[in-house]
Parts: sequence; C-alpha cells; structure tokens
Amino acid sequence: MLIFQGIRIAINALRENKLRTFLTLLGNIVGTMSVIAVVSLIGGADNYVKEEVAGEGSNIFSIERINFFEAITDLDAFLEALSRNKVIRLSDVDYLKENIPSASYIGAAADERDIVLAREKKIDNVEIRGRSVEYSVIEKVELHSGRHISYVEDETSAAVAVLGWDINQHLFGGRNPIGKKVKIGNKHFRVIGVMKDRGTMFGESRNRFVYIPIRTFLKQFGSRTSIGIKIKASDIDLLRQAVDEATMAMRIRHRLRPLEDNDFSVITSQNLISLWEKISSSIFKALIFIVSIALVIGGVVLMNVMLVSVTERTREIGLRKALGARKSNIIWQFIVESITLSLVGGIFGILIGFTIAAVISLISPLPYIIEPWSIIAGLVVTFLIGLIFGTYPASKAANLDPVVALHHE
Repeated sequence: MLIFQGIRIAINALRENKLRTFLTLLGNIVGTMSVIAVVSLIGGADNYVKEEVAGEGSNIFSIERINFFEAITDLDAFLEALSRNKVIRLSDVDYLKENIPSASYIGAAADERDIVLAREKKIDNVEIRGRSVEYSVIEKVELHSGRHISYVEDETSAAVAVLGWDINQHLFGGRNPIGKKVKIGNKHFRVIGVMKDRGTMFGESRNRFVYIPIRTFLKQFGSRTSIGIKIKASDIDLLRQAVDEATMAMRIRHRLRPLEDNDFSVITSQNLISLWEKISSSIFKALIFIVSIALVIGGVVLMNVMLVSVTERTREIGLRKALGARKSNIIWQFIVESITLSLVGGIFGILIGFTIAAVISLISPLPYIIEPWSIIAGLVVTFLIGLIFGTYPASKAANLDPVVALHHE
C-alpha cells in the first residue's frame, strides 16, 4: 500500500511542478538516452561487421608482408615490421601450394589505386585488384555478365579486366561492356566481365574496383611490389591447422631460425573482428565515463528536489508522525517517491535513446539493434540512482521532530 501511495505522490509532483519535473528528470534522461543510443548503434555495427566478415568466409586467411592493423593496435610492432619483413613474391605462392595440405585454394593478391578511363569518361581513385585465377572461389564475388580471368590469361599477363558494378555504370551507363576497352593508367584492357552490385558498407560503395591478372598487375605497377597470399582452408575445422601449416612453410621458405620472429604477418577474420571489438569497446568505455557524470548530476538534482519536497511537506510529515507513523514509514514513502521519479526519467531516456538510434540509422549507413540487456541496465541504474540519492532526503524527513514540524509555516 505504501508503495502505491509513494508512486501516486511522485506522479502528482510530476504534474504539479512541470519545470521542477523537467530539471529533475533531465540528468537521468540524458544519461540513459546516451547509453541506449550508443549501445544500439555499436551493437548494430558489431553484428554488421561480423556478418560481413563471416560472409567473406570464416575459413579464409591471408599472409601479408605487413599487418596494417598493427598501426592502430601496436605502432611499435608495425614500424619494426616495416623494416624487418621481407617482400612476398609469386614464388612464395607456388611454394605454399605444395606445402599446405589442409588448404583447398591458394591465390595471390595485390591492390593499387589508379584512374580508369573509357572514351571520354573517367573515374579517379579506383581500386585495381591484381589476382590469380583462384580469386573467383576464394573471394565473395559473383558475376553479373561475362566471365572471370582464366589461367592462360594470368600466365600470359593478358590485358583483360573484370569491372565492378559502379565502374560499369559510370563508364558505360550500365550497358554491356564485354569486349570493349578501358584504360587503366597508361595501358588498355579488354573487358571480359562485370561483377554484381555488392551494395555499400557504412555508406561506402563496395563496387569501385577492377580485377586484372596478378602478373599483368605486377608488370603495370612494379614487379618488386609485395603481394598478399589468400588461403582457403578445406573446412572451417581445419582453419587452425592450415594457419599453422602456412606459418611453418613460410618460416622454412624464409629460412628463419626457431627463435627468430616471423618476417611476415598472418591475418585471419578473427583479427578483423578483434580490432573492431577493441575500437567499439574503447568508445563504450569513454561513453560510460561521460554518462556517469550526467547520472551523478541527475542524482544530485533529484536529491535537492526531494529536499525541497521534504521542506514543503514538513507539516504533513509532522501530522503523520503525530498520528503514529514510524520512521520506517516516512523513509519508505520518500524513497519510493525518489525511485519513481528516477525511473520515469530512465524510461523516457530509453524511449528517446532508441528513437535517436533509429533516426541516425535512417539518415546514415549505421545500423542499429535493440539490446534487451541495455533496457534492463538502464532501468537498474536509474533505480539505484533514485535509491541512493533519495536516502538522505528520506532520512531527514524521518528524523523531523513532530512538534516542530507541526508548527512549521
């Protein structure tokens, strides 16, 4: 009965003092709203990244001269690798093909950026992807028309190209470009295929690329360019084994001693997921600090409003104590009122937070997701704020002398 009475008094206070109500709830609304919005957006981005990485193939990994993710996670290791690691050649690919029994496909890959032209149209900053013939089964690529690069074209360094969807749309207006010519840098290429539309990732197009044979790529951009090696394990359960076999084969190939560090980098899908998790975790930790300040300020405001409420209702408290109300009754009433006020702010914060996340997702490429635990966490935190910061006003009300309280003006 006391719970419902406290809730009723709190709701009446919300209605009667609108400005005070706004100031009381503002801290909790801002804090809870921020947590809900960011958790929803980060959670959506987490799922998106994991789905995309899984879509590219969880049983695929690569060997690169440099792990560029280390520039973010460990700059010293990255700089050391720049000076220590050896250039990876096509001969390394041939060697691995003979020494990784648990791999089903092993291919070479290298990327560069250049201008692509056709007639009087051009596109700047296009990703030129040099690939061996295995790319069509290692990478997630589907043809819209035409065909993939053949073994003979790769071996003979043929000037052929497979266009990304956006490149075809821009240069040929979406018409069939098969057999036509495009110019990459200073060399003409014959178009043999067009990839399907791959959509966008975080608002960036995934269709601004051109595939050319890896040997053609090395002739065009420099034979000393270090390539990457993409490896597809026969089965997801054999991924760890394939990584170990590839690592051992590369160490033997580069004649490394047992105690020497690798002069190459092995990159798996888990590396990408771990990097994103570190970034999102750092964002969340920074947010928690900021939100904690907002919630503490909201708690202080709530405590002061409750103290004002105690002052305004001093005669009422005196009358209740004179009629036999115990201290515990007074304390319970004011704590219930404080918690109710705090929870109302938390509920508004949750609703506004999800609304903000949905609006941001609508007008930007960021996806969002509703995390049930974030709702529970928001309600628990606001409950504790009401309990903690409502204790002092409740205690002050309970300790009032009934005689003095009844004479209060």
